[in-house]
Amino acid sequence: MSVDTQPSTRPHVVRRKFLLDAGFQLRYILRLAALGGGGVLLVGVLAYRVHMSLMSNPTPMAVVTSGETLLWLTGLGALGVAGVLALFGLVLTHRVAGPVYVMSLYIATLAAGRYPRMRPLRQKDELRGFFDRFSEAVDRIREREAEEARLLSEVIDTLGPLATTQETQAALSILGSIRARKRQAIEGPTSGALKSVA
Repeated sequence: MSVDTQPSTRPHVVRRKFLLDAGFQLRYILRLAALGGGGVLLVGVLAYRVHMSLMSNPTPMAVVTSGETLLWLTGLGALGVAGVLALFGLVLTHRVAGPVYVMSLYIATLAAGRYPRMRPLRQKDELRGFFDRFSEAVDRIREREAEEARLLSEVIDTLGPLATTQETQAALSILGSIRARKRQAIEGPTSGALKSVA
């Protein structure tokens, strides 16, 4: 029997902060709570009215009718609340999924070795802070690439007349191809998929 003294490769991480973006999270938590609570309250008020009408006329037929009415109210209320919450969920996910989709296209463009032409998000899209930081990072990387391409041009221009051997000419050729790749990444066209995104 051997005792494993190796630490595990995945440390156990406990996350205790639940409101990471308080403005975004609280806004939608409150909206969902209001929609759900409002729907339940509406069904409760209607059920109370059925109950009060039963109390004013407690005949056996009225008891049966009010029981069926309460069942129908509960079923229709549940369907109505579910439908409203589903529509709200669609709007919410569209406002979040849209920016995520656009950023995934931008990441695919970056992975292909080009820099995307960034466009602003739609007016009601969420994740604006994250998108702004992402756009700023892409701009900084693009500026660094442009500076490196400029420096490579200076090096190539300076060393060009001095390259007399085959090895130095080959090295300058490699530097030239790196410069061309950097310029193409910075100035090249973006992918066609990004143009179709609304």
